[in-house]
Amino acid sequence: MKKQIFISAIILGLVFSITSSSTSVSAEKLSRKQEKENVFLNAASFGFSDKHYDVAVEYYTKALEINPRNAATYSKRGNAEYLLGHYKEAINDYTKALELDPNLENIYYNRGIAKANLQDYDEVILDYTRELEVNANNINAYLNRGTTYVLLKKYDLAIDDFSKVIALDDKNELAYYNRGIAKRYKNDYQGAISDYSKVIELDRNNIDAYNNRGAAKYYLKDYAGAESDYSKVISLDKNVYKAYYNRGLARLGLKHYEDAIMDFTKELEFNPKNDLAYYDRGLAEGNLDHYVSAIDDYTKAIEINPDNSDFYAARGALISKSNGDLKKAEDDLNKAIDLDGDEKRDTEKYLTRAVIFSKEKLYYDAVDDLNVVLSITPENEEAKDLRAYAISSAAEEERAQQQEQNQQEEQKTEE
Repeated sequence: MKKQIFISAIILGLVFSITSSSTSVSAEKLSRKQEKENVFLNAASFGFSDKHYDVAVEYYTKALEINPRNAATYSKRGNAEYLLGHYKEAINDYTKALELDPNLENIYYNRGIAKANLQDYDEVILDYTRELEVNANNINAYLNRGTTYVLLKKYDLAIDDFSKVIALDDKNELAYYNRGIAKRYKNDYQGAISDYSKVIELDRNNIDAYNNRGAAKYYLKDYAGAESDYSKVISLDKNVYKAYYNRGLARLGLKHYEDAIMDFTKELEFNPKNDLAYYDRGLAEGNLDHYVSAIDDYTKAIEINPDNSDFYAARGALISKSNGDLKKAEDDLNKAIDLDGDEKRDTEKYLTRAVIFSKEKLYYDAVDDLNVVLSITPENEEAKDLRAYAISSAAEEERAQQQEQNQQEEQKTEE
């Protein structure tokens, strides 16, 4: 099973932009209607500044009743609606503002942010693109469009956008950080490491960059480098989610099993429902021949997540290895293979069950499993050798049975 490294989630890094106020008009030029509109706009502005966004919406609405052609007011009400989590209402207001004044600053950008919260990512891309047509140097629009491309799994386009940000601002940490994530999803681990290293160069205490660089190193099997980065994360903040688990995986790769067990145990103090931590601790304990503890951990993992085939396979293999109850071991492998189904035929599971069948002297069952293994991996020498052994043992057993049967018949004849 490929290990799952926990990396920091992509942060959109959205910078909320408030459009500029409309030009004030001197009191002597204001009509009574304009004066009333200004009173409501001032009340809304105070409400917004005090983070009473519902009050701001109320007074912007009253101002719009007086002057429904004021694009800036729709934009500002959209900002307040956005901060209340009313994303659809915010989108409607930004759209109305654009209808009245297509050149109003940052409206496409703000509408894109609102749509992002509704996960309407294709529309988000369109809005950020329109924003960039108006302002080709809008760094935040490039950042957010790039992040949206990552969410759409369009990693090359994401990398292009983050690179444009870096061309505009070569010290932009978020651009390097998010580009590193896009590269990591493309399996360009060296490229990701380079970008995370640049983030660390700019900010020596960036926990997320150390964590994600550690993940990239892990996938390159640079377990020592991964362990070092995760240790740095822990030194900066001992309560970082998953840092101990990730370091435990690196130590498992280094075969530092006792240290790995300590890390998985620490992770379980934070998150006692982490089935993978129990499973991986079981792997470490099994490598130290702590069979009882390992089996207990696999059992706990199964209790938390009874649908993970690897947990049953690991427990069954260890029961067999430790000369435990072979029927239980067989049951575990049967369960693992059933959970995988016909679409996912894991040769290791079939090979393990074949070993168990051989120990149980169920040689023809073992041969059936080994035929599955060899149909998928024809050059599997272990499967070939075990298959030859199973066929030979089955034939020898049949000869012994035949010989015993002949002896019994001879005894009956003599009598």
